[in-house]
Amino acid sequence: MWALAHSAAAMDHESRSQSWKQKKEPKRLPCGPSNFTFYLHNTVYNPAVDNRNNFNSIYGRPPNISFPNPFSFGVQNTFEDPLTAGPSISSASLGKATGFYILNSFTEYVLFHIFTANITEGEYRGTIDIFGQVREVDPIRYLTVIGGTGDFLGARGLASNRLVKIDRVPPAKWTLSFDLDLYY
Repeated sequence: MWALAHSAAAMDHESRSQSWKQKKEPKRLPCGPSNFTFYLHNTVYNPAVDNRNNFNSIYGRPPNISFPNPFSFGVQNTFEDPLTAGPSISSASLGKATGFYILNSFTEYVLFHIFTANITEGEYRGTIDIFGQVREVDPIRYLTVIGGTGDFLGARGLASNRLVKIDRVPPAKWTLSFDLDLYY
C-alpha cells in the first residue's frame, strides 16, 4: 500500500514538474545599444579654496610614508560625478558615475579606476560597470566594461576614454569622454 501511494505521489510530482517546464518560456535578455557615449565632469574638493558647496570628488589621506612620493602613489579619490550627453556640464543630464580611483605608480601618474555609470535619464536606463587603468599621458585610455543592468544588462566591452578639458586652477576640474563599444 505504501509503495502504491509513494508511486502515485511521485507520478503526480513528475506531471506537475513536466507541465511547469512546458509552460515556461525561455528568458530573453534585453539587448542594449552597441555604442554609447557619455561625459564625466569632475570637480575635486580643495580646502585651500573651500569649495565645500561645489565638489563631487575628494581625495583620501595620503599614505603614511617617509620617502618622496612625487606621483602620489597610494592616494585614493572617491567620486560621484555628473554624466552628460555632451562635453558641456550644461548638456543633457544622463545620471551620475560613482566609484573611486587609486594612484598606483611610483614613476608616472597612473590611476586604477573602478566605477558604475548610473544612467537614469535619456533613451537608455541602467548601470554600466567600468574597470581599468588610466595612464594620464595616453591620449586615449582603454578600460573594460565588466557588466551592466537595465538596458545594459550583461554588457561587456571596451570604454575608450579621452580627456576633453582640464582646469588645474584650484579647485581642479576636468571633463572626460567615454565612448563605449558594447556587446551582450
